[in-house]
Amino acid sequence: ATGLSLGRAFELSLPKPELPRANRAPLDQKFAVCMMRSSYNTVDELDFCAMDAFQKRFFLIRQDEWQPYLARARAALGRPPEQGDLTDPLYFDFISFAQYETINDFLKRPRKLFEELVSAEGETRVVARNASSVADDRLLAAEHGRRVGDKVLDFVLERFASTSYTQVQVSPELSPVAVEANAQKLVTLLAVLGFSIDSVAERRGNKLLVTFIGAANCWGLRSLSQGNPLARPPLVNDFGAKVVGAWLARCGYAG
Repeated sequence: ATGLSLGRAFELSLPKPELPRANRAPLDQKFAVCMMRSSYNTVDELDFCAMDAFQKRFFLIRQDEWQPYLARARAALGRPPEQGDLTDPLYFDFISFAQYETINDFLKRPRKLFEELVSAEGETRVVARNASSVADDRLLAAEHGRRVGDKVLDFVLERFASTSYTQVQVSPELSPVAVEANAQKLVTLLAVLGFSIDSVAERRGNKLLVTFIGAANCWGLRSLSQGNPLARPPLVNDFGAKVVGAWLARCGYAG
């Protein structure tokens, strides 16, 4: 990589976690696209950066991170990721990491008014953050996570709405036992879609503990979570947690 800022050079110098050696199942194509597209579209909705600048930065981060990731994959697993194939969890892990690394970059210096390129001919428009977003910059990351969770949850609920066996109940009237049972059904459906090898939801007192085993985002999630400890906590690609959180919110469990 060339022309790196000191901050970016420092980020690239940090050791990355080991890649998971588990034989992760392929992701459902439409589900993988939904997770990536929901994350991108929510950035666009929240209007805190120009999307042409976002796309350029996303490209540069992918370029910076790809060769080290490729070497790591070959050394650990004996094969490279299938570049461009979102159904390959090894590739999805990388590309969702790069996407959220890019989002975090722009969340460090969010804009309220900016110019955005809208055509290949150089046409631009002025974008002002308005009531469709949030005014307080400190709330942008949480709002992004909430909206992505809602979008991906909608996909899952609609995908499995055809039979009572796969339907997940959404109601503020659910008993604690029903909450646990339906949470387990929801995370099982995520596993069916290839998000994880297995998944467990269980009550611990008044808390719900959810575990995803061999998740498609596990390397990227750990990489994002180990950022600069002096910086704002990063927004991470914890799609399973976002989906379960969105479902719990619809069932009346806030926070």
